[in-house]
Amino acid sequence: MSVFIWTESVQKWKETVHLRVFFMSSLQIESVINSLSRLSKALMKVLASKLRNEFETPDFPDTKVSLMSEVTVHTKAKLVSIKVRVMVGLIVFTTIVVGGYFVQHLGKESDVEDEVVETRESTGSSDVITLPEGKMAKANFGTEFVEMQEVDHIHTVPGRLAYDEALHIEVKAPVSGVLLDVLVKPGDVVQAGQVLAIINSSEIGQARAALLNNEAKYQLTLKQMARVQEVTQNLEKLYELLGKDVAMDEIEKQFKDKTLGTYREQVMSAYAERFLAKKMYSASKSLSESGALSMKVHLERKKDLHVTDARFRSIQESTVYASKLKKQELEIELAEAERQVMIAEKHLQTLLGSVEEETKFMTGDSLSKTEICAPFAGTIESRFLARLERVRLSDVLFVLANTQSLYVLADIRENDWSVMSIQAGQEIAVEVPAIPGHLFTAKVHYIGRVVAIDSNSLPLVATIKNSDGLLRPGMFVRVEIPMAETVNVVAVPQESVLQHKDESFVFVKVNDHSFLKTDVKTGTSNEQWIEVTDGLELGQSIVSRGAVLLKSELLLAGEE
Repeated sequence: MSVFIWTESVQKWKETVHLRVFFMSSLQIESVINSLSRLSKALMKVLASKLRNEFETPDFPDTKVSLMSEVTVHTKAKLVSIKVRVMVGLIVFTTIVVGGYFVQHLGKESDVEDEVVETRESTGSSDVITLPEGKMAKANFGTEFVEMQEVDHIHTVPGRLAYDEALHIEVKAPVSGVLLDVLVKPGDVVQAGQVLAIINSSEIGQARAALLNNEAKYQLTLKQMARVQEVTQNLEKLYELLGKDVAMDEIEKQFKDKTLGTYREQVMSAYAERFLAKKMYSASKSLSESGALSMKVHLERKKDLHVTDARFRSIQESTVYASKLKKQELEIELAEAERQVMIAEKHLQTLLGSVEEETKFMTGDSLSKTEICAPFAGTIESRFLARLERVRLSDVLFVLANTQSLYVLADIRENDWSVMSIQAGQEIAVEVPAIPGHLFTAKVHYIGRVVAIDSNSLPLVATIKNSDGLLRPGMFVRVEIPMAETVNVVAVPQESVLQHKDESFVFVKVNDHSFLKTDVKTGTSNEQWIEVTDGLELGQSIVSRGAVLLKSELLLAGEE
């Protein structure tokens, strides 16, 4: 029982030493080891005394030790001997382990302690950090002179990439029907006009048939109109020639190949009768005057002349009127046929989005088939239907997007409106955290006019080129928005200004090994520079690279 208590005490002492090891200096290592040695010797003496007490034989003044008592004493002596060996081994093992642990770890802690002591001893002020030569070499500090710099205030706001609305569409079914074939799959890059799918639709067939029928009527009316115009022109020329009393042979010769339609027989017959009556009247007139022909015959021939002339003029008037009337009627029919063609084209264009030139060559089953084509070059983002599925009007077949150009969406808060200096068409910088080290340029597309009620902000939309395909819709971005005009101010690099407990400060170089913590007040800033409104003077040398290390040294010195 006593050995167990002693072992537990040693264990607690070991834990206490382990906790205090980081507070001991290297100069105490030898003292600790000597103390452990003295402790082990003292424990050995205690154990020896305990063992002597265990081995003492009790006095029996008038009796002898029986054989059973001797066996018991020998057994007990053997057990105590085993306990002694175990305890001695534990003492030696503990001494070696603890001593080795001190030697290994306290050596490292002593170096750090020496440097801290050296820093403390060489520091004349709590705001001045003086470093030894070794630390100066390792830190590799960089310094900058306080100078006047042009600083334009840039406000960074979060944003997201999105599809360009004009280049992201749902390709829908123009009519109801059966999807005969699907020629693309998600991820395929397609060109403008490329066939994506083929639909068989009776509605398309009827629309095409109506268009073809109306076009045929229009063409027929157009031909009739051309013939009437030709006949009318030829009649005008004929009547002009007939007014000169040209002989029939000459008229037949000139109008042999001219188109006169049904008017040729009427006109030429009436003209021939009038021409004959005129010749007969002329002959009877001279004969009547000489008395060779009676006056009655002469008067009858004169009457015949008047009748044939009246008949000719009547036919002339009626043919001219009929030809003009026919022309007007055909003009009306032609206009109506043209309107019907336009209506059929518009209907087909509404169904398909365009009127195919090859419609006029379609026959039979081909009239009902229609090709769904890509309206612009892009990538198939998704597909919703498969081959031979029945589709209804406006069912979404594909989502097509062109990611060569994307939108940058951001919000401008109310408190930034008054100082915002940005307009449509202006270029702004965009940073994508997923692509470090790359700064993109976007062009402002528009700034919204309606304020969002939930965020009290205006939407900013910019377009960004994505020809290399690095950007994807939905990516988080940071948008740099210029908020004021460029000003010339006292400025230092951004990495020079440090923060602690809501205070801003820099380290001013005192000499090659010392640096003074100097509180400053800051103003306008951008990605590279930050304005200092108070605390520094032009020409002072401040730490830029490595300022964070000096801050750590300052905080450590403060804790001491």
